[in-house]
Amino acid sequence: MKRIRITNDRANFVTLWLEPWGADYGMGPAAEFDIVARDSGDDFYFHVLSDDKGFKVYAEGQVTEIGVFQNGAELPCGHARREETW
Repeated sequence: MKRIRITNDRANFVTLWLEPWGADYGMGPAAEFDIVARDSGDDFYFHVLSDDKGFKVYAEGQVTEIGVFQNGAELPCGHARREETW
């Protein structure tokens, strides 16, 4: 099992995208999410990119199941989703 913790250390709301699935999770200020790869190959790793809208977490390599958790509870895709405003 491999995991990574993502913390929103900004004062504003951001979105975490889990790729390549396109799953999105809203993160308020100070929110912490754990992304857990439960069944992954030896070549698996997380690749994280950040911009002004949030975090893009790429699951690279062989993996069968990934979950996003907050305080031990698994979050559904669309958790705290907000509509984009341009």
